[in-house]
Amino acid sequence: MIYRLPDIKDKGILQEYVQEHVSHNETRISASMGLTSSEYSDWVEKIQKNASIGDALWGKSLLYLCFDRSKLIGLLSIRYDLPESLTEQYGHIGYGVRPSERKKGYATAMLRYALSVCREKGMDKVLLGCYKDNLASAATIIKNGGVLTEEKDHYAEGKISQYYLINLSIDKSPPEGISARFRESR
Repeated sequence: MIYRLPDIKDKGILQEYVQEHVSHNETRISASMGLTSSEYSDWVEKIQKNASIGDALWGKSLLYLCFDRSKLIGLLSIRYDLPESLTEQYGHIGYGVRPSERKKGYATAMLRYALSVCREKGMDKVLLGCYKDNLASAATIIKNGGVLTEEKDHYAEGKISQYYLINLSIDKSPPEGISARFRESR
């Protein structure tokens, strides 16, 4: 797979990607960082800025377009400089695969790649979350070494989120408590 930041010339392929989600009655585009609610050129500028100098609230992050040959397969968000409070809510990594390309192993490959980037950035553990009813995402996280650490009920959304820890260091034993984990790694 090819992983790269978006640029202005990608507008058409991203519109097609979003349209495929919409045609499958999906209103949220995972890992898109506001793609559908922003002017495209502003969105690209924000993604490029987040990769180079970061954002005051969110820190530095990467949002990659993920291609198999020339086809956009999905989006991959790596939030490696996220403050602890946002880490506990959003996690370090988000990913989404277009509906026609699911169940082909792409999400597993994308997460594996994200973990390698996190290692390069000096991280020794990452937190990921998914809704409890998203069995495919949970399976992807577990395949990549994720250990379920917590469940939270989101009353406003009527959903339960599950949080998984992936240790990137040699020691695979999960530390105690989410807050303690990330305080130690800072």
